Amino acid sequence: MVSSSFTSDAAPDPVQSGIEELRQWLCDRLQLGWATPPSPEEWALITAHMMDAKAPGLARRLRSLAALAQQGRPPRFFEELGELWLLIEGYETLNSLPYGLAQEVRSQLGQTQKKAQLQQRPGLEDLWIVVGQVRDRESTGATTLKRQRTWLWGQEHQIFALLLDYVHHRQSLPEDKPPGSGWRGELVFYDGALQQRALLKQSQPIPTPKIHLQGYRYIEQGLTAYAQALARNPWCDRIPLSLSHILPVNAGRQLRDSNGQTLPLSPDFEQGWQLMALSGGQPLSLFGEWNGRDYLPLAVISSSEHILSIAPSPPPPDPSI
Repeated sequence: MVSSSFTSDAAPDPVQSGIEELRQWLCDRLQLGWATPPSPEEWALITAHMMDAKAPGLARRLRSLAALAQQGRPPRFFEELGELWLLIEGYETLNSLPYGLAQEVRSQLGQTQKKAQLQQRPGLEDLWIVVGQVRDRESTGATTLKRQRTWLWGQEHQIFALLLDYVHHRQSLPEDKPPGSGWRGELVFYDGALQQRALLKQSQPIPTPKIHLQGYRYIEQGLTAYAQALARNPWCDRIPLSLSHILPVNAGRQLRDSNGQTLPLSPDFEQGWQLMALSGGQPLSLFGEWNGRDYLPLAVISSSEHILSIAPSPPPPDPSI
């Protein structure tokens, strides 16, 4: 078994105290009923307590729930509430969980893994191609971070990997791995229930490669893949999903396969007409992210097996920060 590379091998006392406080808070809220939601001040207080308990992952989930509560508690509110409760249960049974799932619980709580220790592990060597990239922002309560998700495809092992970068909102994200670029190198995967997020050990750039990525021909196959990911990691918020022989319809707001099944596109995707033009009424091969609700296209895979990025534009600077 690989030794843990988290910053703490034993459950720290502040986290345990925070978990107990949050469990009691949720039980009290359940008795009062969600028809009488917490005030913004109550949300802010319990969120701050989770930060004090060194559980930033719980604080992030509480901020999301508070925002959804302001929207009238849509179905997504109760889904996230269930995920939060499951995370509390997971922490309290941590020692009985399989290794990967236990490490996933730690990661979801916000306990970071040491990159220096990960770098010491053997890596997975492959020809890695950047198939998609997304830039957005994430609030931590105290500040705002820029975030970049870079999806890679390993040609030889036929496996996806995710490089995740965060910087302060006044700093610049790395720009050395644009979609379509490739290199031969090693990646080390973070511990977790799913082998997804990775750390780059070493790389040697190569000329623009052709990509050999066979997407799912039917939408139902992609939905099954997501269900399988959730079965392994109930906190999985998105998966990489490649689709082939797929047709954009409804002004580029949906995708349809040859069985007639449709998939809604993300409201963040504003290139619907560009997607329709690239299609010309013919099926496409796409790469993107599926989060259980909508699909975010990130790239078209051309007939010449090259990547054409169609990722949404980064959000404009926030004048308030």
